[in-house]
Amino acid sequence: MEFLTQLSVQSQLVIIILFGLVSGSFVSLLSYRLVSKEAIFFGRSRCPNCKAKLKIRSLFPVFSWLIQKGKCLDCHQKISWRYPLIELFCCLGFALTYFAIGAKINFQLLIYLAIFIVLVAMIVVDLEHYFIPDILQFILAFLVAILVIHNGGVSSIYNGVKPALIFVAFGFAVWIFFYYSAGIDGLGIDDFKFFLIAGFMLGMDNFVLFMFLSGILGAIFGALWQKIKKDETFPFAPAICLSAYICLLVGKPVIY
Repeated sequence: MEFLTQLSVQSQLVIIILFGLVSGSFVSLLSYRLVSKEAIFFGRSRCPNCKAKLKIRSLFPVFSWLIQKGKCLDCHQKISWRYPLIELFCCLGFALTYFAIGAKINFQLLIYLAIFIVLVAMIVVDLEHYFIPDILQFILAFLVAILVIHNGGVSSIYNGVKPALIFVAFGFAVWIFFYYSAGIDGLGIDDFKFFLIAGFMLGMDNFVLFMFLSGILGAIFGALWQKIKKDETFPFAPAICLSAYICLLVGKPVIY
């Protein structure tokens, strides 16, 4: 860590970008294997079409996809855009996070990036399968606990309970509003679990900003989803996950 802090901003940024691309590749694998129930850390990556094990030259994030023209080297079937898009999104998120905390590599940055990886995995799974895996919720809660303790000590854990419950209560109010005004379930049980963790992570000082962003992003994404997918049920994780991370980066620091 000390070696990295001595590098120039440009050199650090290159490392962050490369790490972002690799992390995006991991998110693609993680989101796929969590649903397929495959071992996450064992077994080589395979082509989703012909199941052929990928060669080393096919494992470079984004670049392999571009060089292969978006096709598998074995079966020559098209490989989904999901892979380079996730990798590029993580790369962009890592770079923005790096600058948001002052363009320096430290423990806080690593925790933020770990949280970002989990949030992106939640978004991908919810977009593709309409649920947020419990294991990701547990990992996120663990990372948030580390962040809270790092900011305010062990005693700060207890102080995060109240805002967590208030966030959940507001989420319940949103559900009631959608249910009785539009006759739809605006939130699912996975969303309530996330509100609990978000409240613990962001505290009451970011309550208004989080709810405002969640509402705006949820409305925009919901309208686009229904127009494109023609589906009345839409995943809410993209809105609440992005809102939570934006609040974490630009909101008021949470020190209980």
